[in-house]
Amino acid sequence: MKFVSAFFALAAFSIPAMARNLAEDQNDNTKIGNTMWHFSQTGLVIFQPDGGTILKSLDEKNICEEYTYNNDTYNRCDWYDVVSDGKQFVYAAVTRNSEKLDIFDINNGNFMGTVDTCKNPRDLEYHSNRNEVWVRCSKTTDTESHMDVINANGIYSNTVANVTVIEGDNNAYGYTVIDSTLGDVGYTTDRTQPFLMKVNLNTRNLEKKIELDALTSGGYEMAYSKVNKHIFIRSTVCCTCGFVGADKGEDCGRYGADNVTVKVGPNADTTKLQSGQCGHRCDGIPGVDILGAFEFDTVSEKVLKNWMMADGGSGDPFPSPTGEFIILFGRNGGNTIRILKAGEPGKISTLYSDIKLGFNQTGVEDDQVYNDFAFIEMGDKKMIVFASSTENKMSIVDVSGDVPTQSVVVFGKEGPSTAYRNRRQVEWVRDTNYVWVDGREASEVYVIDIMAGEVVNTITDVSTTLLINVNNWKDAADIAAEQKRVKDLINTQKNNAGAGTVTQTPYKDDNDVDSVGIIGLALGAIALALGAMNLFMFAQVKRFMSGKGGGNNSTPQDDEEVTLGSKNVA
Repeated sequence: MKFVSAFFALAAFSIPAMARNLAEDQNDNTKIGNTMWHFSQTGLVIFQPDGGTILKSLDEKNICEEYTYNNDTYNRCDWYDVVSDGKQFVYAAVTRNSEKLDIFDINNGNFMGTVDTCKNPRDLEYHSNRNEVWVRCSKTTDTESHMDVINANGIYSNTVANVTVIEGDNNAYGYTVIDSTLGDVGYTTDRTQPFLMKVNLNTRNLEKKIELDALTSGGYEMAYSKVNKHIFIRSTVCCTCGFVGADKGEDCGRYGADNVTVKVGPNADTTKLQSGQCGHRCDGIPGVDILGAFEFDTVSEKVLKNWMMADGGSGDPFPSPTGEFIILFGRNGGNTIRILKAGEPGKISTLYSDIKLGFNQTGVEDDQVYNDFAFIEMGDKKMIVFASSTENKMSIVDVSGDVPTQSVVVFGKEGPSTAYRNRRQVEWVRDTNYVWVDGREASEVYVIDIMAGEVVNTITDVSTTLLINVNNWKDAADIAAEQKRVKDLINTQKNNAGAGTVTQTPYKDDNDVDSVGIIGLALGAIALALGAMNLFMFAQVKRFMSGKGGGNNSTPQDDEEVTLGSKNVA
C-alpha cells in the first residue's frame, strides 16, 4: 500500500502547483479551462471565474496593429464581436484600419494570428455542424460581398460568400442567423432592406429575398428559437424630419436628411418622396415605429405575428440559449421588458410575462438602455439577469415557474451609474454562480455570486469592450465521460464484492491458508483503491478546469447539455 499512499500524496500536491504556475507564467501552454475573457482597447486578459486570478494577459503591443492618427502612432485593439467554437479557437472581429479576425487558442489563450475577411466585420456566427464561422460585414467592394466564411478546420482558409445586400459602396448593417437546426441555409438582414434574405450555405449564394411587410423599410436584430425554428426580426421604418410637423422635428441631426418614402405615421404618403431618414434613426418614435418584431416561421416562410411591447412600441429581440424564451427590449428607459415563450413549430409564440424591473428612468425615459443580459440554467433553476444602466443594480428574474419572481443585487459604489453610454455587458460563467457586469464609465468590472446575492470581486482599472465565457467544452465532456466510466467501474467492483459476501461455502475445519484467495483479495483491494484514486483525480482536474476552487458553485449533471456562454450556443 506504500505505492497508493505515495500516489495520493502526489495528487494532493500537483493540483495547487498547477494553479500557481498558471498565475506566474503568462506565456506557457497550460490549459486554462472554464474562464472569463476580457477584451479591451489595451488587450486581452483571461480570468478565473471568480475574477480573483489572472491566468493570461496579452497587451495591445503584442496582438494589435499600429495605426497613425494626427501623426502619432498607436497600438489599440478595436473588437466588435467575438465568438468561440467551443473546442479549438476564439475569433474576434477587428473593425479599425483593417478587415480581419484575430484568432486565439481556446486552451491556453495564445494569440494564433489573423485571417483577412470582408470589409468592416461586425456580426460573427459559428455553425457547429459545418465547423464554420460566418462573418457579416457592413461594407463591400466590387470583388467582395457582405459575408465571409472561415473554415474552422483550417483557420487560414476562407471564402467570400456571394451575398451582396446592397449594391455599390453603401453601408449595409445587419445580423445573421445560422444554426445546425436550420440545415444548409441561413438568414441575414439589413436595416434598409424590407426583406429577410435567405442564404444557401453550400453554394454560399443569396438564395432568395422574402418580404417581411409592405410597410417596413428593413429588418435588423434577430433572435432565433431552436424550439420552433422561428426567427424574431426587429422591424425598421422610415420617418420624416427637417420641417415643421415632421416626425422627428425640424432638426435631422448630424446625419442629415435623405429623400425617402414614408409609409407609416402621421406623415405617411407613398406617392411622393419626403425629407427624412430610415432605419434605426426612426426607432422609438411614437406612432411611427409601430411594426414591432416579426415572428417568422422558417418552414412555411411566413410572418406569423408582429410582436409589440406592452406600451405599444417596438422592441429589440434577444434569445435565451435554447430559444425557449425571447426577450424584447423597448425604448422605454428599461421600465419594462417583455418575455415571450416559444411554442410548437408553425404556431404563434405566447406571452410569458411583462416584467417591470423598477430601475430609475430619469433622463432615459425614451431610450433603449439594455443591449445585453445573462440567461442562467442550473438544475431546475432558470434565471435571467438584467443590469441597470441608470443605477448600479441588477435584477435577477426567476422564470422557472409559470409566474416569474425577482430579486435585486446592488454592486459598485454609491453614486452615479458606472455604465458607459447607458450600456452594460452581462455574462454568466457557465456551470458556476458567477455573473460578470461591466462598469466601463468607472473602469470597473463586478463579479457577482447570484446565488448568494453579493459581489465577490471588483476588478479596477479596466475598460471593457467585450466579455465572453470560454471553455473547451469537448475536453470537459471527455473528462466527465471518463469520470462516469471510473464511477461505473467502482460500482461494479462494489457490487461484485457484495455478491461475494453472500455466497455460502461448506465449513472446512483446517488451518491451511488459501494463497489464491489472499492474492485475489489483495488485488481487489488495490483495484478498488486505484479506482477511487482515479475518480478523485478526475474530479479534481474537472474542478480545476471549470474554475471551481471554492464557493457555492453548482455542478452539472452527467447528462446536462453544455452551452457556450449565456446567450450563444455552439
